[in-house]
Amino acid sequence: MKIKPLAGVSVLILLFADCRSKPPVNDAKPEPLVTVCNPVMRSFSAIITFNGVTQYQQKAVIRAGIAGYINHRGWKTGDLVKAGGVYCTITSKEQQALKGLDQEGILAKFKNPIPVIAGTGGVLTAVNYQNGDFVAEGDILATLTQQSSLVVLVNVPLEYLDRVTVGTECTILTPDGRKLNGRLQSGLPAADPTVQTKSFIVPIASTDLPEGANLKINIALSNPVQALAVPVNAVQTDEIQQHFWVFKLSANDQVVKVDVQAGKISADSLQEIRSGEISVNDKIVVNGAYGLADSSKVKLQK
Repeated sequence: MKIKPLAGVSVLILLFADCRSKPPVNDAKPEPLVTVCNPVMRSFSAIITFNGVTQYQQKAVIRAGIAGYINHRGWKTGDLVKAGGVYCTITSKEQQALKGLDQEGILAKFKNPIPVIAGTGGVLTAVNYQNGDFVAEGDILATLTQQSSLVVLVNVPLEYLDRVTVGTECTILTPDGRKLNGRLQSGLPAADPTVQTKSFIVPIASTDLPEGANLKINIALSNPVQALAVPVNAVQTDEIQQHFWVFKLSANDQVVKVDVQAGKISADSLQEIRSGEISVNDKIVVNGAYGLADSSKVKLQK
């Protein structure tokens, strides 16, 4: 009976020693790393993008003046033909028959092939017949395109015609990343009834774009205005994208959630924000803002 108290004391000593051997548990979470920046003033305007396609406005054809066989056609697609130049010659069936009948050469001047003259100059974009082919009178031998007539055909929905008119400035975005400035000119007088658009043209003769290229055309629908802007990554939103906010760095490396009105996004990924609680002197969290709570303590990442 006297041994029981000693056993109890031994158990307490062992438990106490076990507790002393374990290090204290630290439940504190590490402070999230964030990067910050100052808001900037940026010029914004309402820009809408329309679709356009390149098209040559002036084309001409070379036709056969008589029926016969083509001779001496040395042109190929892409060649430049000058106005008044000989495109080819044509030998008629009658001329070929004279070669066998007129042995004495009395009708020699009627045996010469008849030249086909190009009435206008341009680049050959279609060659329909080769040497030796038979053609009928009036057949189209080739198609010429004038490079100075290249335009972009822009289709503008009818609801924008009160703000998009002849003379409106635009920016053409080419597939290789170039930006070309231009102005809308009058195009087709009728609207397309199927898609309800009106076509305008923008001359781009100085470019090397081919016909049929699909382009994007940006048009500003309002005058530029100065507004506060932050990187797009700094602006947080809810699942339905109706509420927007940013995190502003305050004293003691704490962040404050500030509701903002999000606006336009610039080409260099800056987003317009409107708020009476933010100025260009504030520090806004750019990276690491996702999942932060109001008044969270953070650590700045240099």
